[in-house]
Amino acid sequence: MGVQSSEDSSFQALLEELDTYRQAGDIAALAQGCLQVAQACAARGSLRRALALYEEALKAFEELDDRAAKLFCLKSLAGICYREGAWNRALELYQRALDLLADRTDREELALIYSQIGSVYQGQGEWEKSLEYYRRSLGIREDLADTRGMALLHNNLGAVFARQGRWQEAQQAWDRCLDLHSQTGDRIGQAITLGNLGHLAERQQNWADALAWYEQSLAVYQDANDPLGEATIWNNVGYVHKHLGRADQALAAYQKGLMLLQKMGDSLRATVAMYNMAMIHEDIGNYREALRLLEQVVDLDRRIGHPDLRRDMEAFRRVRQKLDADRDVSRIREDQA
Repeated sequence: MGVQSSEDSSFQALLEELDTYRQAGDIAALAQGCLQVAQACAARGSLRRALALYEEALKAFEELDDRAAKLFCLKSLAGICYREGAWNRALELYQRALDLLADRTDREELALIYSQIGSVYQGQGEWEKSLEYYRRSLGIREDLADTRGMALLHNNLGAVFARQGRWQEAQQAWDRCLDLHSQTGDRIGQAITLGNLGHLAERQQNWADALAWYEQSLAVYQDANDPLGEATIWNNVGYVHKHLGRADQALAAYQKGLMLLQKMGDSLRATVAMYNMAMIHEDIGNYREALRLLEQVVDLDRRIGHPDLRRDMEAFRRVRQKLDADRDVSRIREDQA
């Protein structure tokens, strides 16, 4: 029989308390209890259960006419719907949240909801609507002299412009974002934006510029001691070198990222780095090393339930066939010698 963890015990205790509140008909306690359990469920990844509990909490807070709590529930519900891709439901919930802010006096809250609506429209691919709401949020952030909020909004604008192929506007937005992050001393924000500028240059096939931006991003991530961010940029550097036909440099970059990911125990991202390395070895005809890497990738895929298992197995079979064919050619040559 397994031993129940303290976390599981605490969660079970919350559920039992919630049942007590339901039976007692204590609306105020029920509302707070539902909210607490909903947050616990969301943290555990039980999003559907969290949705139901937030709905129950919202209904109770409506009876209590608690405006702040209703707003919190609506935003929490919308956030989960956004994560699950339920775009229309998320928009409906955010609109209800806006209705609670009809007096528009809470400018900070209004800016946040406008930004979240912009993110929903971005998720839907509704670029112009996304830009409209991001700009509404940005206008408020500027009025509030919220430098950090302004930086985040310029980052979002840059992402939408890039998706539209509006390169110059994306560059301007991210340049402004970088400047704002520099003003606040947000090193991670700077590193992310430098990486975005690198990716922007990459998409325009300005490879030298892309590498220059990525090198700056790497330096900041290293200075900030952010190994995940650093590993992500090494992957980007590897891609650029691969595209330029620099196999050795691409492999070296991917290897550096892989070492960081393995040190962190991030098996999911490590499989991506190993797969990228395997593809380069396949391209240069080093089938034995490609097969060795793909064997590790497939093994990790199976252990963690990776969604790319099928693709990786197909690559493994393809490389194995190439290796077998290469061996056959070598035998024929030896026989003819």
